[in-house]
Amino acid sequence: MAGNIFINNDPLLGGRDFTSNIEMMERELAAKQAQLAQYKQQLVQQPQQSQTPVWDEIDSIIQSMTDKEYQIVSTNDEWIESNNRVLALIQSAQLQMLRPIIEQSKEGKDALDNHLTITKRVKKSASMEVDSELNDFQEYKSKYSHMSYDEYQKMKRETKR
Repeated sequence: MAGNIFINNDPLLGGRDFTSNIEMMERELAAKQAQLAQYKQQLVQQPQQSQTPVWDEIDSIIQSMTDKEYQIVSTNDEWIESNNRVLALIQSAQLQMLRPIIEQSKEGKDALDNHLTITKRVKKSASMEVDSELNDFQEYKSKYSHMSYDEYQKMKRETKR
């Protein structure tokens, strides 16, 4: 039994080693808190640079416009085309990020399966319509080229009635 007795060194009884470990951990924690406070202070003092300065400039210009100015700008064909291109890029990036999330949800999977079914059906219908128009044009070229295409179409509509 005498070998199991710890005099002033038992960590469970609050011996020296345990106390010095706690004091050392408190000093380390205080040092880390000081580093964190210093880092926070540096962040506050440094001007935050935007990761998208071009976007920021565009936003700034648009936000500074009056309603009338924005109305004029937003009806400019060149601006509309450029804005649509940017919006298409945004939509594409959003789709790339959201596709896996949507595909993994039950609601998303069901909606996508339904959309796939509709897309296949509508594509088949569109292909049949294109084939029909091509066949119609081939018939016009081979049998009715002596009349205008408008006259031919009018004749076809009348025979369908």
